[in-house]
Amino acid sequence: MGKVISDPSQENHQEAKFSVAIARDILQYVAAQGVDLQDIYRSTKIESAWLEDPDRQISGELLKHLWREAIIKTGDRDLGLHIGEAFDLPAIGLLGYVLLNCKHYGQVLEKLSQYTRLFSQGIAIHHHILDGFVCCDCKIVGGVKNYLLDEPRHPIESTFSALYKATQKLTGKSLQLHDVWFQHNAPSDCSEHERIFQSQVKFSQSINRMIFSADVLNWEVRSANANLLSMFESHASKMLTNLSKDSKFSHKVIKIIVQNLHGEAPPIEMIAHTLMLSVRQLQRELQIENTSYQQILDDTRKEIALKHIQNEQTSIHDLAFLLGFSEPSAFYRAFKRWTGQTPRSYRSA
Repeated sequence: MGKVISDPSQENHQEAKFSVAIARDILQYVAAQGVDLQDIYRSTKIESAWLEDPDRQISGELLKHLWREAIIKTGDRDLGLHIGEAFDLPAIGLLGYVLLNCKHYGQVLEKLSQYTRLFSQGIAIHHHILDGFVCCDCKIVGGVKNYLLDEPRHPIESTFSALYKATQKLTGKSLQLHDVWFQHNAPSDCSEHERIFQSQVKFSQSINRMIFSADVLNWEVRSANANLLSMFESHASKMLTNLSKDSKFSHKVIKIIVQNLHGEAPPIEMIAHTLMLSVRQLQRELQIENTSYQQILDDTRKEIALKHIQNEQTSIHDLAFLLGFSEPSAFYRAFKRWTGQTPRSYRSA
């Protein structure tokens, strides 16, 4: 398979996540080919409502099944290449707008490398200069559960095809490639690769790489806007920070509990479904983080209770409802366990 990036800070139980924008891009292309998306939703377990949430991260397993179904439904053996060829930068959300406002192409590649994780935790894109040529590498991340380790062809070909086409849209100039390398084996027919890249394409290489003249790094981006770049970058940096924090399953569970804690506590089955995991998988992930769903629910309720108990505008009954207790008496018992006092005596203290 060739070399992959292995992150020693990651454990094998963790899974690379991907922006829902990738699924949306595939589905939009497939729909334009006349495919009924309802069939794909049913067979892949993707819900159309997910596509409306630009910040949603989805599993590689879902994308793997989506690629398979899309290839079957379209009959397109070069689907990745063609989706990349039709790619539009705003399709990848915030990162697309960052790239559109870079000053020159060298900065485009720098920002792409910096913020790749916003749309894919399964790859890392970096470039370096060697003998007057740029080597732009797309490395598959190892050390995590990553579907690209098993089925890289169409996603990687789509990535390079999209980058090649985006270069022209950004700069107004055609990128003359010296070489294109892919780690995966050559398909039976490579004519589409040669048509799209207008270059020699090699397979079964040690790395996925596009090679072109270093002069390209100085090409100006036609839509450059320093003020907009600063604004979009500020948002992108915050999203990266949140992504790192939210990589813990316990943080994800807390977020879902807080959003649904009204009248009744959200059951673990609902939490697992929202995270696209089985109940057993979710329990295992939380166990690895030395916690459990019940512990997180209890801690979250306690934190919210102590935050609101001093607000006399909120009745004890309403606070019990807010915390998902079906009966005020259950809230009283829990509060006494947390603090050693009843809610009323704690409030009046």
